[in-house]
Amino acid sequence: METNEETALQTELVKIRRQLHQNPEVGMELPATKEFVWKKVLEYGYEPQECGKMGITCTIGHGEKVFLLRGDMDALPLVEDTDLEFRSENGAMHACGHDMHTTMLLGAAQLLKEREAELSGVVKFLFQPGEEILQGAKDCLDAGVLESPKVDAGAMIHVFPFKDLPLKNVFVAPAGTFMASADWFEIKIEGVGSHGSMPEVSIDPINVATKIYDALQTLSAREISSAERFVLTIGEFVGGTPGSSNVIPSSAYMKGTLRTLKEEVRQHIKQRMVEISESIGQAFGAKVVIDFTNGCCSNEIDQTVTETIKEGLEKVFPSNVLQESPLAVPMMGSEDFGEISHRIPTTTMFITAADTELMLHNPKIVLDESILSFGAAVYVEAALAYLESV
Repeated sequence: METNEETALQTELVKIRRQLHQNPEVGMELPATKEFVWKKVLEYGYEPQECGKMGITCTIGHGEKVFLLRGDMDALPLVEDTDLEFRSENGAMHACGHDMHTTMLLGAAQLLKEREAELSGVVKFLFQPGEEILQGAKDCLDAGVLESPKVDAGAMIHVFPFKDLPLKNVFVAPAGTFMASADWFEIKIEGVGSHGSMPEVSIDPINVATKIYDALQTLSAREISSAERFVLTIGEFVGGTPGSSNVIPSSAYMKGTLRTLKEEVRQHIKQRMVEISESIGQAFGAKVVIDFTNGCCSNEIDQTVTETIKEGLEKVFPSNVLQESPLAVPMMGSEDFGEISHRIPTTTMFITAADTELMLHNPKIVLDESILSFGAAVYVEAALAYLESV
């Protein structure tokens, strides 16, 4: 049974979450979100500091150990398709639950302020922009998020829909590679346009693009061991102009993503993608340029940190901690917290937030607000477990 304090916290967090959900912002441009979070942190008695372009940090506690708690703030450029009274109507949507993460981290800030005397170290909060575009963590790292004070370890939470699993279950990731790296790329092909009746005087960029597309698909079949998992997807293929079926265009392009589990495999495939694309272009007389526009490392889980936090959560929430993974691990999805996980020992926690077959990034996804105060408490207990460990 909830106490009056827990009920009050949950009520406050629902208001915060609905404000964030109804007013989503995308990427690294989060002025309204930043201002809202900044004011809340001030209200709770903290001294917020800017971290990079749009990030916010603050700390609480004293001592040698410093533990980082991260919550991402950005939404997706997606039109919401729900019946929520507080649905977004600005063409963006918190379809990945970052509004929940930010809200829960604000809740953790409130709870830790009340328990400040118990802290045997320092908790550092990071409210991060730009996770969806894989830029926010790097920006915050470049701004020194792991310094002043120097951070020893950290954790992130992600809400997740799990069909037929109760709400408020926590899955603490196992040691090792938990989520794949990600690289977004664009391949531009410059040819020579012509009339459709005279292909012999053209260099058809669509023809070149299809050859590159086919060749890249053979990487997994002929160049990388079947024991390795990676995914190379072309999600956008553009050549020509609608209505111009009698015109051979001058250019074409493809965009896609690469996801790998090992850094050496990642670098090898990226190198081969460049070599294959440029060589095919040369063979057909076209100029081909491949750009890797955004990317992040794999999300690595430290054994000591993850075991410490799992044991701590089991003591406080004995019936909520899952002992078996509800997901196929390692996941081929990515998280730019991976960049942080390559700098300090970290862990990742998933909280069940909906009983649905819909997946995150779906415009119809509805996540359950009843988990907000629980998620805030999970952030808190994770930090305390690490700070109190020997």
